[in-house]
Amino acid sequence: MYAETYRPSVFDEIVGHEEPKRILKEYLTTPPYKGAILLTGTAGIGKTTLAIASTKTFNFDPLEINASKSIRTFQDVDKLKDACRSPMSIQSLLRNTKQTTCVILDEVDGSDPHAQRKIVDWIRDPARRTPIICTGNDVPVIFKRNSDIIQIVRCFPPRAQDIQSLFPHTDIQSFVKECQHDVRRIMHRVQYGQSDVLPKFIAPPTGLSIEETFIRRQKMFGLPNPLSP
Repeated sequence: MYAETYRPSVFDEIVGHEEPKRILKEYLTTPPYKGAILLTGTAGIGKTTLAIASTKTFNFDPLEINASKSIRTFQDVDKLKDACRSPMSIQSLLRNTKQTTCVILDEVDGSDPHAQRKIVDWIRDPARRTPIICTGNDVPVIFKRNSDIIQIVRCFPPRAQDIQSLFPHTDIQSFVKECQHDVRRIMHRVQYGQSDVLPKFIAPPTGLSIEETFIRRQKMFGLPNPLSP
């Protein structure tokens, strides 16, 4: 897929995001990397790509973790913290690259709120020497309350005219509107001539049982009722 084959790996390959790139550069070139960065914005605009590209641009060894799936408890954060006590990973030492690890907590807004509190404690730890970059569609409440050490950076979709320069013979303007600025869907549209339409989520009415709520959501996304014989 174009979205993966042509995924930018360094800053110079990324279209747009000039202000986030400036902030990331300042953070990653100023040890001892106090605080953390949170890249926030709508899905599919390149937040994770931006985070990974920044580590490669400034010679870090990225440790990417899907926080929404892997960071669920205090213990999960403690294990990650213990693994990063040394600024260099075992893989870096074995490769003899001597690169400092940079932790990327992807989809941190989907992690457990209690674990998010533990993440903030780790960010505040004066003994930490590992830079931390988080991404999320939304900003967790506890991150807002700790904005003195977590720099919240709003990311916006690349401009249609910037993407158009990459595909001069394609009607990118209409694709951008159709795909709601989701770069991954735009690339899919360019490559295959179509893009998946995301179902509109409508919250079920209140007062329903857990079973009724689950069944309604299954129907909304065209999935079978698992309770049917």
